Amino acid sequence: MAIEKIMGSETEVGITARDTSGFDPVGSSIFLINALPTGQPLKAMWDYAGENPLLDARGFEVSGERERPSQQDNRAINKVLENGGRLYVDGAHPEYSTPETTNARDLVIFEKAGERLLDQCREAANSKLPPPQQLVVYKNNTDGKGNSYGYHENYLVARRVPFEKLVEGLTPFLVSRIIFCGAGKVGAENGTEPCDYQISQRADFFETWIGLDTMAKRPIINTRDEPHADEEKYRRLHVIVGDSNMSEVTTYLKVGTTAIVLAMVDGPSRRFPTTPPAGGRSA
Repeated sequence: MAIEKIMGSETEVGITARDTSGFDPVGSSIFLINALPTGQPLKAMWDYAGENPLLDARGFEVSGERERPSQQDNRAINKVLENGGRLYVDGAHPEYSTPETTNARDLVIFEKAGERLLDQCREAANSKLPPPQQLVVYKNNTDGKGNSYGYHENYLVARRVPFEKLVEGLTPFLVSRIIFCGAGKVGAENGTEPCDYQISQRADFFETWIGLDTMAKRPIINTRDEPHADEEKYRRLHVIVGDSNMSEVTTYLKVGTTAIVLAMVDGPSRRFPTTPPAGGRSA
């Protein structure tokens, strides 16, 4: 049978200031997460040893540099949380990662906790800033100016399942899933054809079928092979095609149905004998 679907999500959030003149997204993101109320972050350092976003599930490693911040920078951009999650700065925006969960309901709960933590950070940060510089944080996927920030899901999958089988089983599901879990958007971006309304905020920014990139030429099926577990037994399926959702019901359906589809894909195929056993009859 299929292995238990351990799952989690990573939510990249938009950040700006009430007065955008001279706004620094990197510095503001660092200031935001370091305003986390006392007692929430642990003293643990984030361990980058098991991270390698350059490994591709198709069996190769692309060229590039792995992130290795100094100890001082690590403390500034990473907050390991009491709930097992992580609040951090990824590039030029804040991001919240839930802890691993065993079911969709718990994932929704921890994602909602992340929203509240970010809001507490915003309130604490703004208490120290003059009104024009006060920060605004968005849980959406696009700024309306051609920039998109992501929502990533992660699912534990058995390594024995060929990646090609995951691609075959997931592609039709992921491209149709936005019907019930898209966040909706007015207009079009990224050079796509003009339209009045779309059911997905992220759809404009996906340009290929399969690939490793997450910031340019984004693929429907992401091939990052970074399991954070025993790499001989497991892979971590990194799903980047979904929208962020404010509705808890929508998030529940999004991750819950994906876990069900994955359980069907990575479960053993039923095999029927091509010839009847001795003394028996074929069905």
